[in-house]
Amino acid sequence: MICRLTANINIVKKRYPIKKVFLFVAAFFCLMALCYKLFFIADHNAETLAIAENKAVTRLNPTEMAQLHEGDFILRKGFGYFSDIIAKNLNHGSIDVTHAGILVKRNSKWFVIHALSSDVSDIDGMQIQPLTDFLNYSAPGKIIITRAKNADEATGKKIAQLAESYLAKHIPFDHKGVIDDTSTLFCTELIWVIIEKDLHILTLPHETEIREKLFYSMEPMYNTDYFDIVINQYEK
Repeated sequence: MICRLTANINIVKKRYPIKKVFLFVAAFFCLMALCYKLFFIADHNAETLAIAENKAVTRLNPTEMAQLHEGDFILRKGFGYFSDIIAKNLNHGSIDVTHAGILVKRNSKWFVIHALSSDVSDIDGMQIQPLTDFLNYSAPGKIIITRAKNADEATGKKIAQLAESYLAKHIPFDHKGVIDDTSTLFCTELIWVIIEKDLHILTLPHETEIREKLFYSMEPMYNTDYFDIVINQYEK
């Protein structure tokens, strides 16, 4: 009996350090999750404040609005800490856009179809937003409108129709950044998929590393090798 009790105590002693490590790891991940959540709460508050402060500022004037075509791509610099991180790491030079969407028309009114993460949006993935609302989230003077290289209006309408079809599928956001897989999509990935895979407007490199650099960065979105620049507010 005493021998068995002693053996049980020794087992507990051996297991205790393992349990202690497990609890430490669990606590660490809980702390990281909390910090992650708090970051986006602070980011949302900063974004909300900036939107309110700039609400009266015109983002696209009538002359610029008149230049828009269906299927054009709109790039913006967002507000908040998260946008600042994207702006710094996914651009080069003075341009610091952080998000992209596709312009479509419904009943003669402009809308933007785009993909956003649930970390920064009430909807995870594909969504549509009135252009006026989309622009409210843009820093003034930091908008670029591009068009697929040499695309006519008919091509633009096809791009808009394909954007609508992806929207109808309620495709979730690509949190893992897996390119060449349309089961999930992030904002620039949606654009590349439509103009390369669906419409074959251009040919991108096949090498995985090069493709990832194109898909993950904002800079190729205003590269004149792939797009015509319709409006570039940064030039002002």
